[in-house]
Amino acid sequence: MKNSFRFIYLTIALVFFFSTTACTISAQTLNSAEALKEYLDKQPANTPDKPIKVTMAANAPMLEKIATAINSAGKYVSLNLSGNALTAIPNNAFYDASTRKGCVTLTAITIPDSVTSIGSQAFFLCTGLTNINIPDSVTIIGNQAFQECTSLARVTISNNVISIGNAAFGRCTSLASITIPDSVTIIGNQAFQECTSLAKINIPNGVTNIGNQTFYNCTRLISVTIPDSVTNIGNLAFGRCTNLANLILSKNVTSIGEGAFQECTSLTNITIPNGIINIIDWTFNKCTSLASVTIPNSVTYIGKGVFGNCTSLTKINIPNGVTSIGILTFYNCTSLNSITIPSSITSIGQEAFSACTSLISVKFEDIKIDDSVRYTLNFLHVFPGDLGSKYLAGGIGTYTRPSGESTTWTKQ
Repeated sequence: MKNSFRFIYLTIALVFFFSTTACTISAQTLNSAEALKEYLDKQPANTPDKPIKVTMAANAPMLEKIATAINSAGKYVSLNLSGNALTAIPNNAFYDASTRKGCVTLTAITIPDSVTSIGSQAFFLCTGLTNINIPDSVTIIGNQAFQECTSLARVTISNNVISIGNAAFGRCTSLASITIPDSVTIIGNQAFQECTSLAKINIPNGVTNIGNQTFYNCTRLISVTIPDSVTNIGNLAFGRCTNLANLILSKNVTSIGEGAFQECTSLTNITIPNGIINIIDWTFNKCTSLASVTIPNSVTYIGKGVFGNCTSLTKINIPNGVTSIGILTFYNCTSLNSITIPSSITSIGQEAFSACTSLISVKFEDIKIDDSVRYTLNFLHVFPGDLGSKYLAGGIGTYTRPSGESTTWTKQ
């Protein structure tokens, strides 16, 4: 019996010894890219969930060599950069622009507190990177810094970052959670484009501009509140956010770009801020669930295709102040049943109300339509059926038709 206990004890001790030794080896401290390459070559093949842990004191010129060593070894690595010699992660640090290849087996990296900026394309196409902690020393995240890091699921951004560059996290398709700190004032174009796992986002009150395609094709994004500090929303900023159902716009927004909310197919209602003068082309096009829209009196222009294919829109009030309605503005709004054209209108684009199959009542106030031959011909193609010619002949008043199938309108 005593011998059995001695055998068990010896076995446990040996297992503990070799386990401890293995852990020590996997947390190796190295001082050069050459030493890293030599060390990794001696390690057995591994998997992303069991990376080799390496600590290195490095300066900026060493990083490219470190990335090359990791790539050539083909082993999954968790890298801890230590010391204070590194003040910036330079452009293309872990990305080879000549081969368009990132450091694909880098699974994690610890950035030291001495670093103040992360350069453009620093971790571009590092497809094995799963999480990143950006320390408080960092103030700038460069363009495409983490673009197409497709395994990146979690990001912690320091409280001192003021600028997130263009496409910084674009196409990070696994990114499910990110908190943008209050220090951020600039979110660049395409910064989170096609982050298809991102379900929510907090935009801090300090950001003044949301760039072009910033959240484009973030198909899981459900709710967005745009703070009062924001005055501009760029082109396609939230385009194809197909699950975006709740949207609160800043009351201080004065500019909404082309197609900013195009194909937000879950969006049911929207109040456009009182300060918007022009609703730019295609802004809400193909928002197929959009049933209610409030347009403020400040608006003078509704661009082409703005509400086109909004098939759930049953009614809309065009304020008396709007002078121009673009082509295809309400095209294929198949639930729209009535509309009033206010007296401020001076131009309506071709097919603006075409294919509105439920439209049975149109009221014309004393509008100032251009009587030139060219415009008269265009106007004939604004509405379904013969409404264009009936209005040109009959002038102001309310016109109806018995059903959406009828092509004949009658002045009441």
